[in-house]
Amino acid sequence: MASTLVNGSEDHVESGGEWTKVLRKGRRHLHTHQHQHTLSCSHGTVPRSNLRQPFLSVSDIESEHQRITDQWGTSMCCRQLQQVVASRPSGPTITHAVCFGLGSFDPDDGSWESRRRAHVQLAAFLCMVEELQRSQPQPIHCLFQEPVFNSADKNFICSLGYKVVDSPEGFEQVGPSTLVFGIHLYKDVYAQAIDGHPPAIFVGTPREIWEECHGSDSLDWVKLKELDAQCDKVKFPEDGEYTTFSGTTIHWRRRGTV
Repeated sequence: MASTLVNGSEDHVESGGEWTKVLRKGRRHLHTHQHQHTLSCSHGTVPRSNLRQPFLSVSDIESEHQRITDQWGTSMCCRQLQQVVASRPSGPTITHAVCFGLGSFDPDDGSWESRRRAHVQLAAFLCMVEELQRSQPQPIHCLFQEPVFNSADKNFICSLGYKVVDSPEGFEQVGPSTLVFGIHLYKDVYAQAIDGHPPAIFVGTPREIWEECHGSDSLDWVKLKELDAQCDKVKFPEDGEYTTFSGTTIHWRRRGTV
């Protein structure tokens, strides 16, 4: 396991077969709690959350989402995100938005932090879609791919009018007019999301953090380097004292760079 210092914090890169993940030590514990739920892209693997009955009903999740979204909607994070998206540089028209690895609204351990994080990330994703929709006539179709979703999670997302897909369909939907939204995900998930076509917008862990975490080891990730070179970038607004979006960057792909 290699380690390096990023902005005064010690980062470790763990590589175990299929997965590479970022673990950061420091005052804010960036990139630690977000990996409590495991994202599996192994075909034929059934996540544990899908093997049990939900603890919460769809109505319970809806009520909690409304409370958390109402609170977050008045936050500086929300206002700054709206401003960032409204001031987006001229770029490709967005036709699809794919959200990867949102996390369960009804996690196995019942963790309040995990539930809040999932709800806030959903609110931020939909906030971006809403702001983008204001500047274009074409509708933006939203998809969600999350292996740990249980039946209540899926039914909740569907009740909002959106579609939940299984891997690899979400990856296959990514194209040059897609918003890809994935917070604190494994390297392999990001790699599959941007492997086919560079998305119009990519929200996730930026190249510089991956490179710093790799230390002296070369980051052999051609697609991420290509996307990085094609994009204007802005830091994702922080979620108050929470680490929901820490180390996250919005990548705006410049027009004519496909």
